[in-house]
Amino acid sequence: MAEPAHCLLRRATARLHGRLDRRSVLTGLLSPGVTRQLYIAAMQCLNAAYDPVDALLLRREDLCPEDVPPYTPRTPGIGRDLIALGAERSLNRGHDSQGNQWKLSGPGSPAAYLGMRYVVEGAQLGGRVIHRRLLEAFGVGFQEFGSFWSPDPAIQSSWPAVLKSLTRVESRDSLAEAARSARSTFRHMKIYLAVRE
Repeated sequence: MAEPAHCLLRRATARLHGRLDRRSVLTGLLSPGVTRQLYIAAMQCLNAAYDPVDALLLRREDLCPEDVPPYTPRTPGIGRDLIALGAERSLNRGHDSQGNQWKLSGPGSPAAYLGMRYVVEGAQLGGRVIHRRLLEAFGVGFQEFGSFWSPDPAIQSSWPAVLKSLTRVESRDSLAEAARSARSTFRHMKIYLAVRE
């Protein structure tokens, strides 16, 4: 029996996902000693990371399967929180480990589109944990500048739909496209979220 597509994507991205979980600017948000400045810096990095992702996914809405909700861009929520913090939305420059400018490629097929959505929608699951920790760290005032992390039913509902749609990605070429797209999206996030090597 063939391996389900979402399991293949999880295996194909495990190393990159693990590095991102362990060594990104978001890791500091789980610390009890998280400061407002650290939070602002992390949000600015997130804004920079999601800016091209939002643009690419919105530009290729035609590739979104009918049973998957349209993509909800992340930068508007991040921007609202940065404004509430009195911080700029500055977009940092993404560079790879050799200092070369990084450019994320957009999806060119429905399978590649799902690979990108797999990464972005899956990130919302980790966001729940971060939301709880930040609420503990900043108290009720966090609601004023933490809307990005609040569990949003509309956004959360996309994850199961993406997984279900992935079950119909079966050809070897389509699975390879989905895996390449997911890995590329993880590399993009890794660069913009300043993973320390």
